[in-house]
Amino acid sequence: TQVCPRATRTVFSEPVHVLSADRISKAYDEVLFEEVSFGVATSDRIGVVGPNGSGKSTLLRILVGDEVPDSGRVVVAREARLGWLPQIPVTRPDETALDCVARAAASPHEAEAMLDRLGVHDRDLRLAEMSGGIRRRVSLAAVLVRSSDLLVLDEPTNHLDAEAVEWLEGHLRRRPGGLLLVTHDRYFLERLVTRMLDIDSGHVHKYEGTYSGLLEARAARLEDAERQESRRQNLLRKEVAWLRRGPKARTSKPRFRVEQAEALARSGVDPDAGPLRIETGQRRLGKRGIRLDSVTKAFGGSVVLSGVDAEIGAGDRIGVVGPNGSGKTTLLRILAGDLACDSGEVRWGKTVEVGFFRQDETIAAEAMRGLRVMDAVRDIAEWLPLADGRRISATAMAERFLFDGAAQHRPVSLLSGGERRRLALLCLLVKAPNVLLLDEPTNDLDLDTLAVLEDHLDGFRGALVVASHDRYLLDRLTDELWSVEGGRLRRHQGDWEAYLVTRDTEQRDARRDKTPSRRGARSQRSQRSPTTQKLGFNERRELGTLETRMKELEARRDCIEADLAVVRGDVPGTFADLRRVVAELSEELATVVEELTAAEERWLEIKIIEESSEDS
Repeated sequence: TQVCPRATRTVFSEPVHVLSADRISKAYDEVLFEEVSFGVATSDRIGVVGPNGSGKSTLLRILVGDEVPDSGRVVVAREARLGWLPQIPVTRPDETALDCVARAAASPHEAEAMLDRLGVHDRDLRLAEMSGGIRRRVSLAAVLVRSSDLLVLDEPTNHLDAEAVEWLEGHLRRRPGGLLLVTHDRYFLERLVTRMLDIDSGHVHKYEGTYSGLLEARAARLEDAERQESRRQNLLRKEVAWLRRGPKARTSKPRFRVEQAEALARSGVDPDAGPLRIETGQRRLGKRGIRLDSVTKAFGGSVVLSGVDAEIGAGDRIGVVGPNGSGKTTLLRILAGDLACDSGEVRWGKTVEVGFFRQDETIAAEAMRGLRVMDAVRDIAEWLPLADGRRISATAMAERFLFDGAAQHRPVSLLSGGERRRLALLCLLVKAPNVLLLDEPTNDLDLDTLAVLEDHLDGFRGALVVASHDRYLLDRLTDELWSVEGGRLRRHQGDWEAYLVTRDTEQRDARRDKTPSRRGARSQRSQRSPTTQKLGFNERRELGTLETRMKELEARRDCIEADLAVVRGDVPGTFADLRRVVAELSEELATVVEELTAAEERWLEIKIIEESSEDS
């Protein structure tokens, strides 16, 4: 093995078997999965998918030993190290974020860098004083810096903004060792994994390849099921006709023929199962939509939005992006009329009907105690108009949002968090608004529900504004991105990748403008008077910080160069995969070299001041 100091992890030159699941089964009120067997090696990158409540998290907990299977066993290789991120991490409340991550890191500097990457800036705050989302990011940072042979991650992108998700994808792609994760981020599943486990109705289907390969295999499996259903129906009709012959024939027929007919009648499958296209009609949005003029909003003296001008009209499809806490939710609340601005003006057109899906949106069990799912939907509308003039019943609409007959009669208070969010979306869309404002709609939703939602929004003819960290959803549904940061709102045409290119270019240009050249630093030396050449306390402290930072950047540069040298033996997949990884490593190397150059030039500038002070 080779040990990389940059990430305190082990790089195996050959795949090593890590764990095996041997015929494991688990059931609660109903069977989650039965007789599941598979193995995981350090070369494997496995994605686990399935509907909410299908047992994805339970399977991961069993594999890492946090839960015991009803039958079967899990065998972990001797001395194998597992990195485990559960959905609800266990932390020490009295510990600070930095202490939590530093326990797992090679150095405090590495812990600080990882916390920065994941947007955790209050490092000295106790975990008990942090929100659940921040604590989860701290736990993710601790898992990523720890040396492990297999990372097991349950929804690692939860509570991360889109930029942090983008960075995490690149980090996991470059990181050696095995990967087993549950996620609803389809770019993760398409770009990271090489195998898939699909949990469906108690069965675990295994596929080689990425998420798109799984979808193709699913479609083939459904087509095969439809063919089998067609043959079953034909056989059943023949059997029924034969059984209905006269009394003499009935008394003489073999018993196995009767049993065969009964089995055929019981084995039906639903050929129409799965998401269907929905195009509900809505009130027409007139020429005037929603307009913001010089809108400003602050909380506790901190300005979140400053002088924002924006307009939303019919047919607009806008994605809102930016770091956590930058003001995306505040913007949507102001657009919805849910929050008043401090200054400026918000104007809504006369025909505007806003549907606002909040980030913490759930159907309150207490408020609807005793109501069934169908009661909640029918209270809004019994029948819904479609775009082609037809109508669809509330029952059929619920089925298309994956609430089958049994689920429609379930009390709302017994729904899971993901099912409540799905029901909240359904109720919102049943109201047929012409302006949809969606704040992180993908949280806690499974991939099938996301497919249904996106299929509906594909046909939505009103205005759509969605704040999300789901890059796939942004690319599929929006034509324009609004970035919110530092109180300002900026518009970007194109998809997420185009936005990243523009943002990175602007950041590099800004760093160059702020960094003085060596020649400029020397010219400043000659222009300084003796009184301005003395180092202050802050400059002396900055000098020490820069020296430490330069050492870290040099170590990162050397490690990336080493990764580039050995990457051909460590990256599974095609030549295209290899070329992509090499390109990513090269891009990271260029960024590190640029940061190192900037640090060296600032260090030189301070040293010149120091030398000048000594000369005087």
